Amino acid sequence: AADYAAAALDALGVRWGIAHVEVIVGGDGAARLVEVNRRQHNADFRPLCRAAVGYDALDLLLDAYLGDAVAERPPGATEWDAVPDLAVPRAHGAMVHLVCHAEGEVMAVEGAEEMGDMESVVAMEIYAPYRVGGTAAKTVDILSDAGWLHLVNDDWEQFAADYARIMELMPGMFVTDGGSCSS
Repeated sequence: AADYAAAALDALGVRWGIAHVEVIVGGDGAARLVEVNRRQHNADFRPLCRAAVGYDALDLLLDAYLGDAVAERPPGATEWDAVPDLAVPRAHGAMVHLVCHAEGEVMAVEGAEEMGDMESVVAMEIYAPYRVGGTAAKTVDILSDAGWLHLVNDDWEQFAADYARIMELMPGMFVTDGGSCSS
């Protein structure tokens, strides 16, 4: 997938700067391009990247452009020349976008506390309309997600178990006056 993403950037003539590349690897092992943009991820992806690989794209971009002019680097920043061509993971990491399957006034948010207590969940946000008393709409695309979670764990089995449990909890998570998927 990394070679495929790099080839997509090469084909577009992207040589410098931050790029957001999404690739889905199917069960057959074939990579499929979803998106390429000359921007950073739209969410605060930096803490997740720092935990999973030890640095993030914005700090690297500053180092690449400013080099020695960067007098004081933020904690966790890495000098550009020390970074490998491909990231070397030190932990498994994922961003999960919360999907709301119900609509109406939110009466309860079930499973959020359990998710927040999971070993792999390091950050979580549920957007205001999806909290108790808010008015939820069904998620239809990335712009209508209900929030997000950052998962990081160096233990693959725990990471995979936490991810699977989140997927199991999500359909009934947002209980509205119109019900939920599990009701």
